[in-house]
Amino acid sequence: MKILTLTQAISGRLSKDEQLRRETANQWPRMSLYESEINSDMLNEEFLKTVPGFRRAIYSKLPVKIAQVTEAYILRDRYDVVVSWAENLGIPFAALLMATGKRVPHVGIFSWISRPKKAIPLKLLQSRFDRFILMSSTQKRFALEVLGIPAKKISLLRWPVDLNFWRPVKVVEQDTIGSVGREMRDYETLLDAIKDLDVRCHIAAGGSGVVAKKDQWTKHTMEGNGTRRNVTIARLPYPELRDLYARSKFIVVPLLPTETDNGTTSILEAMAMGRAVICTRTEGQCDVLEEGRTGLFVPPRDVRALRDAIRYLLANPDVAEQMGRKGREAVEARNSLDVYINGIKGILEDVLSEFQAKQHRMENLRYVE
Repeated sequence: MKILTLTQAISGRLSKDEQLRRETANQWPRMSLYESEINSDMLNEEFLKTVPGFRRAIYSKLPVKIAQVTEAYILRDRYDVVVSWAENLGIPFAALLMATGKRVPHVGIFSWISRPKKAIPLKLLQSRFDRFILMSSTQKRFALEVLGIPAKKISLLRWPVDLNFWRPVKVVEQDTIGSVGREMRDYETLLDAIKDLDVRCHIAAGGSGVVAKKDQWTKHTMEGNGTRRNVTIARLPYPELRDLYARSKFIVVPLLPTETDNGTTSILEAMAMGRAVICTRTEGQCDVLEEGRTGLFVPPRDVRALRDAIRYLLANPDVAEQMGRKGREAVEARNSLDVYINGIKGILEDVLSEFQAKQHRMENLRYVE
């Protein structure tokens, strides 16, 4: 198969050679594994720099997402399957297919389809998707019950984690607690929970580089940081982030109420590193952490409950250590990056086979007529 994948534009993206070098040196998670194993061209902002001069000149005047979708439409027949790895790319691509009466095997890998601005167009455009790959049981239920998407068009996969990069590392001392991530984070509650505790905390949150990304927590957290002697806040490159997990007694993932599974990447990385996790219990965060076995849940925006959970694991390091071991066992059993990539590959093969069979039937009908 030859695959074209629409993926988010990232500011400061590494060159392909540099990314591979870092992955080979185990300084970077294996982010290129999808591209190589799936045999996919990644239609991102770097891809747009390689298109013919006339189109490149036009694209330079357009918002990058519009340029990406337009280029995918132009190239669609050169590929076996088009994958949209984000709702804000898949929805306009599907709309363009519908508006022009065109069909192409199209798969959406989506994480948060229940937001009204996504749900409404997806309900209208679902015929231009051959399969939806979702990562959350809550989102799958929404797709079935609210959007009315047939079950056969939905595949549920588990979020992956690179077990080679994120692995238990021995350190001289675990001298801090860590908190990682940016989307839908409730760092205000975390800061209030630890302000009177004798514990250091580093918040590794500075953004993934997604163009024009804004976060609800940024203003409060950054303004309040200067008065908190035990807290540091800074985005960390992957090797330093891995070191933070290793040095942390446990990881805290405070979330705002949400119906999607925000926080999953940070939770899985922490579990893969053998760390217990304290997480806000939300409607969407229900598929990864196991209460009392790999971590602890606390209610949303509950400073006292979060403080009590932190105090409990600080006072019981053996419990935190056991949860960490169970967490590593859990991700080894069900969240391997290699298994995830193979799962996507199998889905794409099925989609292509079904599309070709449908085209063959239509050709036979035309011949009979």
